[in-house]
Amino acid sequence: AAKASRMKLDFDGKAFSGPAWDTLVAEGKAAQFFLLGEEHGIAENPKLAAQLFETLAKDGYSKLVIEVSPPMAAALDESARKGMAGLTTQLLSPGASAAFFTMQQEAEMLMRVRAAVPADQQAFWGVDYEVGGDRLLIGKLKAMPKPKAAEEALATLEAASEAAWAKYATEKNPGLIFTFSGDPALVRAVRDVWPDCNAEASRILTTLEETLEINRLWVTGEGFDSNVRRSTFIRTNFLAHWQAERAAGRMPKVFAKMGSSHLMRGRNSTETYDLGSLVPELATMAGVKTLQVAIMPGATSQVAVFDPVAWSYTPASAKDGYTKGLEPLYAAAFEDGFTLINLRLLRPILGGGRTDVEPELMRTVYGYDFLLLMTGSTPSSNLKP
Repeated sequence: AAKASRMKLDFDGKAFSGPAWDTLVAEGKAAQFFLLGEEHGIAENPKLAAQLFETLAKDGYSKLVIEVSPPMAAALDESARKGMAGLTTQLLSPGASAAFFTMQQEAEMLMRVRAAVPADQQAFWGVDYEVGGDRLLIGKLKAMPKPKAAEEALATLEAASEAAWAKYATEKNPGLIFTFSGDPALVRAVRDVWPDCNAEASRILTTLEETLEINRLWVTGEGFDSNVRRSTFIRTNFLAHWQAERAAGRMPKVFAKMGSSHLMRGRNSTETYDLGSLVPELATMAGVKTLQVAIMPGATSQVAVFDPVAWSYTPASAKDGYTKGLEPLYAAAFEDGFTLINLRLLRPILGGGRTDVEPELMRTVYGYDFLLLMTGSTPSSNLKP
């Protein structure tokens, strides 16, 4: 059945085409929300996302949801207005990097998306916490007028951040970076003496505090609670963006590109309910459609893996973990290109309360509408100065 539903996605190194491309565009046009859940580090992913966004922008898509915080997304939006030079300057500056976007192809995607959105609109919606950019956010707080007590509390916060990053630079232990080792009480101390801070400052303080709380749970071995708090923060941030648009009388078409677990419908691979569950509910209430597409590397692919010690990406083979439980889908993939499988057509086969099916196969078939297997895909590269 998977072979019967498969379509070829052609890629000549510059542009995508073919039956699968036509299907993705047609499905995207019919939807209000296009959720592209990925395995990070595949060079062709952001190229596909950029081309899809550029094409679908003609049909109203104007927002790209990315796996960074709301204030970091705003900073990236400003940098992207200056093209690759602006993005490179920010992302390669100490303390100003953003998760995943220090890969060359990811930064190029941001540039292309920003160029496809009208200049008077912010193109990027950040919804996540902030791992590498706390110093940039603290710098933004420093530039704002504030009470003397808030200046002093912020100075204490900044000193703790700088000390943590300096220790990491010496010992190369990623557990020492401030966003994993910092005390959230330092952020609350700033907020307590700055009760009338503006909306931007409040967003930054909330981002810093939630980041430290989420990662504190992770470091202390409370992984599930950390994942729940993170998924809650992601959904809360998305709702804030969406409700602000609706309050202004707008209903933009939204394209999201995040890790696959965040955009999976239902209980995801971290056993939580994330954006992939929230957005279809919003769509139902608004009487519109959601399209959910998963992208995975092929069995022979390589991906870029983040090395937190070197703070850079290195190529690695796509391990067997990618295919575990999904063997029937991988067996349907074309050997000489990218394969799009219509998962909707497989659901009747897996229905009826069957218990003889791998849980990951069930989760994928029901959690996404389409699966794109990128056999022969290549690893993303580090951002070039």
